[in-house]
Amino acid sequence: MVFTLLAATAAVISAPSATAATIVASSTGLTNPQTTINFDEVALASGTSVTNQFASFGLTIDPSLSYTPQTGFPNITGNTLGNFSPSVSGPVTLKFASSLTAAGFNMVSNGSAYSFQALLGGVVIESFQSAVGSSSASNFYGFTGSNFDAIRINNLSSDSYLIDNVQLGVTSAVPEPATWAMMLLGLGFVGGSLRSRRRQRTAVSFG
Repeated sequence: MVFTLLAATAAVISAPSATAATIVASSTGLTNPQTTINFDEVALASGTSVTNQFASFGLTIDPSLSYTPQTGFPNITGNTLGNFSPSVSGPVTLKFASSLTAAGFNMVSNGSAYSFQALLGGVVIESFQSAVGSSSASNFYGFTGSNFDAIRINNLSSDSYLIDNVQLGVTSAVPEPATWAMMLLGLGFVGGSLRSRRRQRTAVSFG
């Protein structure tokens, strides 16, 4: 019993995390998002650097994006976030308040290349690259089908972009492999202790 549990633990520890499915240039967002943040929820001055102003809705931005009203782009209306005024050319991470099984957003740019990464605890579990244009309504990007707590946008061309309608899916309730491993280790130690006690009782009864 002990060896079975320890073997299972080793298998869980060595097994890679499940990969997420990608949502690349989709015309639709999540089917049933729990929350959609369109950045009209909090009134800010144009040009405000946004970091934690939407934390109460489950989203923070690292390092920051600029609060900017926009019109004229498909699925991008009203208040949005952009990487200009001030300019942010490096990676930007959308951090979620808890681990999710699905999240995504609308995005427009000038046809430039971007990479998108789903992260859990700072570790990349899935990624993809895509050109992002400004005229197509198929401009929803994200991940689904696994546990992650952040999406990183890597601006491969140092171009300008806007994001809007950040959709947050179901909050994850499934333990990660490391959690399962700790649980199995605990069961293994309990099983070993019980087996040791049985041997001690047996030795005494036949003394």
